[in-house]
Formats: sequence, structure tokens, C-alpha cells
Amino acid sequence: MSLAHSITPEHLLHDFGNRLRQLRKVRQLRQVDMEELGLSYKYYQRLESGQVNPTLLTLHKLASAFEVAVYDLFRTEPDPNPQAS
Repeated sequence: MSLAHSITPEHLLHDFGNRLRQLRKVRQLRQVDMEELGLSYKYYQRLESGQVNPTLLTLHKLASAFEVAVYDLFRTEPDPNPQAS
């Protein structure tokens, strides 16, 4: 079985939420600060908690807000220099 088949959708959303939290905290932002970046506070909370599946447009907004490429939203290894992304 390949790695892609062993990851459940719930696990993927949970990991994605953890990555968003990591990116937000590195930038010293609060969840409520995400409203200024184009995402509602409640929706962003649900993203971080792994409760919603973001659309491609939401991924683009998140990447723009965190000043990273969309694919960086899915990184699981620690970023040695997150401000340079």
C-alpha cells in the first residue's frame, strides 16, 4: 500500500490545520488577524482544527496571507527558515 492510500482524509485535514497554525504562529498572527488577510475568523478556526476542506481559491488566499507558495502549505517537515519562503 502506498503512503497516499494510508492517509485518511481526516488525518490530512488535521495535518493541514497544524501546518496553518505553525505558519500563523511563526508570523506572530492571531486567528482573528486572518480577517484582515481575507479569511473570516470562524472559517479560519475551522481550517486550523481540520473541520473543513479548503477550496483552491482558499489555498491561494492562505498562501498569499502567509507569503508562501501553495505547495508550502502542505509541507510536513520543519522549515529551517520560514520567513524566507
